[in-house]
Amino acid sequence: MKKNVQDLIILVCFTLILFGILTHSTLIIQNIKEVTQIWLFKLFPSLFPFLVIGSILINYNLGYYLCKLFKLKSNEIIIFILAMLSGFPSNAKYTKEMYLNGQINKESANNILCYSFFANPLFLMTILASTFSRKITIYIILSHYLANVIMGLGFKKTKTNIVKFNSKSLGSTISQSIKDAINTLLLILGTITFYNIFITLLNSIIKTPILKCFLTGFLEFSQGLNSLTYINIPLYIKSLMAIFFISFGSLSILTQIKSIINDTDLNFAKFVKFRFLHVIIASFIYTLFYLL
Repeated sequence: MKKNVQDLIILVCFTLILFGILTHSTLIIQNIKEVTQIWLFKLFPSLFPFLVIGSILINYNLGYYLCKLFKLKSNEIIIFILAMLSGFPSNAKYTKEMYLNGQINKESANNILCYSFFANPLFLMTILASTFSRKITIYIILSHYLANVIMGLGFKKTKTNIVKFNSKSLGSTISQSIKDAINTLLLILGTITFYNIFITLLNSIIKTPILKCFLTGFLEFSQGLNSLTYINIPLYIKSLMAIFFISFGSLSILTQIKSIINDTDLNFAKFVKFRFLHVIIASFIYTLFYLL
């Protein structure tokens, strides 16, 4: 009975959304064109090389050699480093690869997934600069990054078997890495487009600027950060909203993460819980910076 009610609610909601798309078709089509351009000229060039090269490094056991060189207990360090450079959802992609390859165990995979949730630093610098001063931009990015570090330090470190994965030939590895990167990037395009349709429809209904901005960032973080420019609220509150959008990640990013790890037994619920902890810790760190 409960399942039937849930299905009925979903059917009604998406029927209304379909009706909204039909009645606002020109606006929706224009929005999809804009999103596709952003993906093609900004996201694709910045993410594609990281996704491909990161995958090759993992398949050729960079984590294993780093552990041997620095006497580390777990080769999840490579996921942390690569995710810091490329940004989400690459952390889920790298975690899944190493977990399925047997390079990290389930406990390590679930842990690193929680504290390697980094936004791309170059993208953040670019989009935040249009709203905040350079100092505030740096404070926001540092708060977001340091919160991941603090969460990582909070996990109980257990020594795992650091195994060397038998990699395929270089040609096969490059081909597979390119294929996986393209699939990930198409997933990003699809989810961003899907949630931007919601945003377009909501913007045609909601007239309160702050509520519109918050819902936009909750659905798709980059659009939310961009919309902060157009609301008139105190700087501190605006900064905390930016931290929420980045550290929570938005439903768009969470959907991407869920899709990537969907065929594994990794704990997505735990990952989502840590997004709220991430927001709290990052907000606290930012407040300390702001008061200095």
